Amino acid sequence: MKMLVAIDGSTQSMRAIEALAHFKPPEELTLVHALTLTELDHPMIKSAVRDQVRDEIEKKLRQEGNALLSKMAQELPKDFGPAQQVHQIGSPAEVILETAQSAQPDMIMLGARGIGRMKELMLGSVSHRTVLQAPCSTFIMKGSLPLLQRILLPLEGEEDAQLALQFLATHPFRESVEIQLMKVWPQPQTPWPITLEQSNVLEEHALAYAQDELDALAKKVGTIGYPATSYVGLGDPSYAIIEQQRANQADIIMMGSHGRRGLSRFLLGSVSHSVLHEATCPVLIIREIQYAPK
Repeated sequence: MKMLVAIDGSTQSMRAIEALAHFKPPEELTLVHALTLTELDHPMIKSAVRDQVRDEIEKKLRQEGNALLSKMAQELPKDFGPAQQVHQIGSPAEVILETAQSAQPDMIMLGARGIGRMKELMLGSVSHRTVLQAPCSTFIMKGSLPLLQRILLPLEGEEDAQLALQFLATHPFRESVEIQLMKVWPQPQTPWPITLEQSNVLEEHALAYAQDELDALAKKVGTIGYPATSYVGLGDPSYAIIEQQRANQADIIMMGSHGRRGLSRFLLGSVSHSVLHEATCPVLIIREIQYAPK
């Protein structure tokens, strides 16, 4: 597996480096840091002065960025090989995504920075934009990850299940982890009137069908070396997922972006979007790799 880790000096960024201890040594590892320069264009500032100040700021920031990358490289697990270090000028999200197109990792890891929905709408979020536009799976670090023993894997459809199996088949984790498979029956409103009895029949059928699907998938997960359990929930999917993670103390949530392709892949599914914001544990969004030809 190839991995890319975004570094910005934050606590979550440091925890992302620490979380690498739960992964097997990658085939290739890239550490990337974006250098953001403030524009100094103003009619009262002469171009020569502006350029001089800008050069001095850039030099200082490059020194700090290189020192940060070197420090993070020293914090990597002892059995990891040397990491490629990328330090570029630009907005963080653009630098991360451009580096990903070049390095072509299987997974991007970065901190969430604790940005809520309103701040995200006003200011923009590096982690949110990366998840939306990443050409591969994305691991968003929230909180710490002292242990990795249980993974909650909510599934919506067959494509989610296949992507999850493909990812798990690479055996990226050091530890033996238990996979908690989950589906949620959202109790949708039907466009026609139904009786309570009819509603119960539909619910029983949906729950039984979902359980059968999960049981079959649990067997497949078991054949590739992971013990698996299954659970079918009721109600609002994102709320049910968050509650199940808390109840079963899953260390991370792994879920699909729901297989969107082309331009529409920039739209994260509403359930994935809500879980990504509301979860207090790390969230791994698995996605089919989509790199542009070199």
